[in-house]
Amino acid sequence: MGKLYDSLLSGTSGRTGRIVVANVYGNEITRTRPRKRNTQPTAKQLLIQNRMKRCAEFMQSYKGYACRHFGNRSGMRSCYNLAMTNLMENFKIDHATSSITPDHSALAFSRGNLLAAVPLSIKLSGAKLDIAWQDNSAGNVERENDLAQILLAAEDENLSFFIENAAIRSEAFYSANVPINFQGKILHVWMAFRSNDNVAVSNSQYIGTIA
Repeated sequence: MGKLYDSLLSGTSGRTGRIVVANVYGNEITRTRPRKRNTQPTAKQLLIQNRMKRCAEFMQSYKGYACRHFGNRSGMRSCYNLAMTNLMENFKIDHATSSITPDHSALAFSRGNLLAAVPLSIKLSGAKLDIAWQDNSAGNVERENDLAQILLAAEDENLSFFIENAAIRSEAFYSANVPINFQGKILHVWMAFRSNDNVAVSNSQYIGTIA
């Protein structure tokens, strides 16, 4: 049954029948519990469920980062919700072929107002991926010490690989170790910056692909 703390204004939680009452980020909401499914999902429903699963797997490596650094909370939409929305919108479903294809160039892992990265090149040598970018700090000591955040994903792999605080902006270079399960495959590469105090971040930039 539902539980009342002092008043509706001070908070409620619990459920009565199929009605669920919850306090989400200071907002009291009610919703109806879904009924148990008695039929098999349709092909369309299975595709949508599979897309959700693939998006969750893709985000797993940088989930903690995205929960803090993907835009700003808006009402009950958390940074995690915003990051998941970006993935869901860009893991494209083709119902005609029953396939799901990521639009890697539109995927993002970081959203913020910090000075953005200016990627210059990527080079793959065996298990080493060299990433170069422009030091665009223009003599600003704080910007010189911004920390590079790098995301890798392999073609036809649901998983990603996140390298946190890889190097500082002024170094303009980082050599990453490619995970063994990504080696020999087409790689997709993104990068962003986070301030040294871990507060502000830039938008992530898609650098491109390399094999």
